[in-house]
Amino acid sequence: MSAAWRRIEAALRTWPDRAGWNFTLGAALPGLALIGVIAWVGGLAHFHPVPLGMVWLRTALLVIVIPSLAEELVFRGLLVPRPDQDFPAWRAIATIALFVGWHPFQALTFGPPWSALFLAPPFLGAVVVLGVTLTAIYRKTGSVWPCVAVHWVLVASWKLLFSGPFS
Repeated sequence: MSAAWRRIEAALRTWPDRAGWNFTLGAALPGLALIGVIAWVGGLAHFHPVPLGMVWLRTALLVIVIPSLAEELVFRGLLVPRPDQDFPAWRAIATIALFVGWHPFQALTFGPPWSALFLAPPFLGAVVVLGVTLTAIYRKTGSVWPCVAVHWVLVASWKLLFSGPFS
């Protein structure tokens, strides 16, 4: 088994204790609030809920896997060391920069028509805040599950409540 797979497996296998979930909540609330302010001021979010139905359900379920689980396995589980391992500041900055850079890369290579949004400074600012928040959560818990949950809440809320784009 490769070292990369062992890292991902450990991130998936670890379930946070109560303190880990409390930390997640304490980190996620201000992070999501700041992202909300950035999105609102930057014109990325307008309250316009999608009616409950199959589109709502399909979107909510899809964003659990892509982007939430897929991106968290790579950008936290694979690239961020477990809490008991050293993580110098330069490496933290590099992993967050890779996470941020992934979004314009998608827009420029295989993104849908609305993907130009991934190049907008307010969007990239929100992604920086998300990357910092999720990295802190992973470093505290050693689990991708709280990161997946926070990522999912953000993306699902944006798409289903605040006029985020659909692919």
